[in-house]
Amino acid sequence: MSKKKGKREEIFSFPEFNKEEYRTKETRDSIITIFSVFYALIIAVICYSLVRMTPFGGLVMYIGFASPFGLIKILPLFFDTSEFERKNWVGPMMMSFMAWLGIFILLSNPPFNDIAKPKFQQVDTFVEMDGQWNETEVIGIDTPFVLVISVKDNWGVDEVQFSASKGASGFLSAQVMEKVEADNEFGIEGNSLYYYYFENGLDVASYTFVFTASDAEGNSNSRTSFITIG
Repeated sequence: MSKKKGKREEIFSFPEFNKEEYRTKETRDSIITIFSVFYALIIAVICYSLVRMTPFGGLVMYIGFASPFGLIKILPLFFDTSEFERKNWVGPMMMSFMAWLGIFILLSNPPFNDIAKPKFQQVDTFVEMDGQWNETEVIGIDTPFVLVISVKDNWGVDEVQFSASKGASGFLSAQVMEKVEADNEFGIEGNSLYYYYFENGLDVASYTFVFTASDAEGNSNSRTSFITIG
């Protein structure tokens, strides 16, 4: 009885490595990556110009998120992308977005620009006790006191002012606060502090203070605080 001949197993062999083709693709991909970064730089400068010179600064984030898709139309104008698969587009687009984000953040901060609003911190009051000015939350009627607020900005605060109301009616508006300097007469220490001296104190009541701070770039911010006298 004869044995059936089994099927002959085919031996797998790796395709021959084409060194020249590999070098060509790697060079192309590297140049495309550099081009994507340069493209992102141009978009970031456009966004920076929109923020600085036009009222359309709010559109820059949409432009930044959409700009990487522009490479789909632009890259074929300069490079052969006929062999590109979907995964080949991911790298340049991600590189472009990350480069745009980094460059735009750089251009949005000093010394190029300042888009951040001034930030308020604590509000303090000081009264004179035994010849020294001390921080307190208890202020009596007609007692002179110093109102102090901390304001910081990543570039520099241009002006701090406040308005105040007593109950439902206002009695002070647009009062400019002075910056606390070293060796001031009240002995107040600290950085980025601004003060207003109520030399004659205030009547017994609850007061609402609205502080407004602005910087040299026109960014402004406000804060409301409450002080009770008596």
